[in-house]
Amino acid sequence: MKRDRNSCLNNKVDFKGFVVPKAAQGKVAKFSFYGQPAELRHVSVVIVAITICTNTSNPSVMLGAGLVAKKACELGLQVKPWIKTSLAPGSRVVTKFLLHSGLQEYLNKQGFNIVGYGCTTCIGNSGDLDESVATAISKMI
Repeated sequence: MKRDRNSCLNNKVDFKGFVVPKAAQGKVAKFSFYGQPAELRHVSVVIVAITICTNTSNPSVMLGAGLVAKKACELGLQVKPWIKTSLAPGSRVVTKFLLHSGLQEYLNKQGFNIVGYGCTTCIGNSGDLDESVATAISKMI
């Protein structure tokens, strides 16, 4: 991953290419997120979506995501509060699977609350990032 990260920072602007000057690659943008200190670096994750399309719903993938969330909770791991999270399970049937299995509880604890059943983050329907995060990203440029 480190090699791929460095490649992405150095490659020409394109898919997996950002042309970030070497001197700027270690830059850190410190900011306050609702009173909590936070920081971003180049290639920091700021949005995470667990989603499957309504027409290609695969419940086993969603149950797998729930199991990962459960394990993360058991290990005491938590998604950083400034990372925008969402869950679009593809259908209400998948939601029932998550609820009946008890896995939705763990997804919720990690911040992956159900946001809807149609197209979401994949097509830009995630909404804006928190202004403090967006400003920190601007400082990185």
